[in-house]
Amino acid sequence: MTFDYRQASLRVKPSHKCSHALTAVLLGIAAMQASAAAGPAHRAATADRPIIIDAQGDSTMFGYQTSDGFNKSWQTPDNPPALLQAALRARFGPHVIVQNNGVPGATLVDREKGINGYSQPYAQWVATSPAHIVIVNFALNDADNHVKEAPTVFRAHLMRFIEESQGAGRIVVLEEPNPVDYSVNKRIVPRYVAVVDEMAKHYRLALIRQYAYIGAMHDWRSLLIDRVHPTDALYRLKAERQREVVEPIVAKLIE
Repeated sequence: MTFDYRQASLRVKPSHKCSHALTAVLLGIAAMQASAAAGPAHRAATADRPIIIDAQGDSTMFGYQTSDGFNKSWQTPDNPPALLQAALRARFGPHVIVQNNGVPGATLVDREKGINGYSQPYAQWVATSPAHIVIVNFALNDADNHVKEAPTVFRAHLMRFIEESQGAGRIVVLEEPNPVDYSVNKRIVPRYVAVVDEMAKHYRLALIRQYAYIGAMHDWRSLLIDRVHPTDALYRLKAERQREVVEPIVAKLIE
């Protein structure tokens, strides 16, 4: 994020007050993990080729967390791509691979141009990527940089990202960001979320709805570790929302 981290008040320990929705999600993940321990489904046993998912995005895709006033940071093992892979393998077996290509601090413009953490423009990347599916989760850093990267600019780059992905034969899945607990969340972020939703409708793409769903939870702010990045509990919720959308697509690819 380009947010002034040092002004953020920390909540490193997540609240024990979780909503019923979050509790149900965690129970669902536990059930899937138990199923994986017992062995993959019969259908997965017939899959003899890998299904690769490219998870593109910012720090909230990477699984970034902080402590000590942003002086310490790390990638949680409970990052969404890792959890999504575990959930999909619980049903389909080990042939499903989810690659975590999230870059902390990245904007969609960075990804398109291949700068600020990326080694090459996205058009070059996707041309050689082995992925069948690409999930794209940007918007928060783009919103923070809204003076230089207005929603119209974000929209143009998202259109290009989608068309480059589809031109390379990839299935595109769009994902909304989670809400954050500072002023830009009310004034600016919804405009970028609206662009994501608009592009999903325009291109008839699968959409992982996170923003309003999480924002409707009475305790959502307690699920942010530093007012910006999710706690493990919220990362697990986000991963379950991903699974609900991506699993049917993987099932069709394996048929």
